[in-house]
Amino acid sequence: MKTTINRIEAGRLLPQADLKRLGLAPKRALRVILETLDDEDEISVTAMNVQGKAFDHLADEPELYSDDDLIERNEDFVR
Repeated sequence: MKTTINRIEAGRLLPQADLKRLGLAPKRALRVILETLDDEDEISVTAMNVQGKAFDHLADEPELYSDDDLIERNEDFVR
């Protein structure tokens, strides 16, 4: 997975010694690209949606379609 963080202050990412060694002021704006080397801790999109609660409001909504609708519309494919 690859993620980009735009405009984050160097002082929020690096300790003072590293800032000095790299010649960066603590307030210097950086673009940071983070890339994971493995997928061990990567969560699925479904898990992200559950954790983010973005679709929780839909739990109170009535269902628009049932399994019967799907079978009826795709009757030729089911047989």
